[in-house]
Amino acid sequence: MFCPETNHYENQTFTDVDFSEAALTRIQFTRCRFKACRMDELATDHCTFSGCDFTFARLGGSVHQNSAFLNCQFSSASLFGAELTDCKCTGSSFAGADLTGLALTRGNYAYTCFAECNLRGMDLRGIVFANADLRGAKLQKADLRGADLTHALLGGALLAGTDLREASLAGVDMRSVQFQKTKIDIAQAVTFAEALGAVVF
Repeated sequence: MFCPETNHYENQTFTDVDFSEAALTRIQFTRCRFKACRMDELATDHCTFSGCDFTFARLGGSVHQNSAFLNCQFSSASLFGAELTDCKCTGSSFAGADLTGLALTRGNYAYTCFAECNLRGMDLRGIVFANADLRGAKLQKADLRGADLTHALLGGALLAGTDLREASLAGVDMRSVQFQKTKIDIAQAVTFAEALGAVVF
């Protein structure tokens, strides 16, 4: 199991290091490589990962609280059953990652890439997705009430049965989104109508 010897690691490669079941608090990793790393049931609290590579990393069952993953790459990583609470993932990419059973509670995912990701049925209430890339994302029956989707890219996203009430949709191209029994509020209905060329009195 990984035992930290310092509170800041920079430009380190941890490919052969086992982080499984480790508990990390207030540790900073900058431009570190965790490719194919074993990180099952890892717990982080107030840790910061900046510009790190988690390609093919195994993060199943990991729990992260108040941690930051800034401009990180999670391509082909497994976050099966992982939990992120009050985390900040600005500029990171989860495209191609296994997000089955992932739980996101609050947090900031502005400018984060979830293109083509399966977020079906997830509770995403109040999360910040401003300027996030959600193109082609599977969001069927997801709960996005009160989420901040300002200027988010939603082209080709599947929103069948999705709850968007009270979500901020300013700057979103409504014409590129696939709606079907999607729940919206009155203010959003007016915005959609105007986006389609209607004049609302």
